[in-house]
Amino acid sequence: MSEQSTPEIVLMGSRILLETQPEVPTQTIGTEAFRQKLSALKNAQASAGGIGIAAPQVGWSARVMLLGLTAAAKKRYPQAPAVPFEVWINPVIHSFSTETCWAWEGCLSVPGLRGWIERPSTITARGMDEKGQVIKKTLDGFTARVFQHEADHLDGILFPQRAHNTRHIIPDDILANQGEWADEWPTPGARNTAPGALSVLP
Repeated sequence: MSEQSTPEIVLMGSRILLETQPEVPTQTIGTEAFRQKLSALKNAQASAGGIGIAAPQVGWSARVMLLGLTAAAKKRYPQAPAVPFEVWINPVIHSFSTETCWAWEGCLSVPGLRGWIERPSTITARGMDEKGQVIKKTLDGFTARVFQHEADHLDGILFPQRAHNTRHIIPDDILANQGEWADEWPTPGARNTAPGALSVLP
């Protein structure tokens, strides 16, 4: 991958999305080859409208992920708050809150579907930035959710595997008719939660 390239998104079913990704050796972070791959990953995120993206989603076997609410991503998640752009290399989640929240998650690698997914509301994480500097942060709300979603990619997990029930996975287009859903379908909180918004109800 060159830095000018915009690689295609790898889709569910591809082997790389099922695999645990290898850590990036610290000494390679400043190399030209790494910089080009990182630039290509940024291009793919911007082109596809992702609120986050992970290296295996473009066929790159590495524990690297990006967060950031692009203009295109805002169309997919109209209620999403600002998510600062960040590069995370070899991220590790050290703690999860006992409090949880729910949201309609989608994924560039799982086109056409959304999932009603429960995740911890707050996490603490550690990793490195694109210069190899150590990052330690506490994240909450929607940013914490995006971080967990992308970190899952690095361990071969896609959001449908996080669903509690098969009825919590729906066609993306159905969200346009939320106002017509039965109050309890698929759960009480789901009907009133727009993409990008969070709910504390199951």
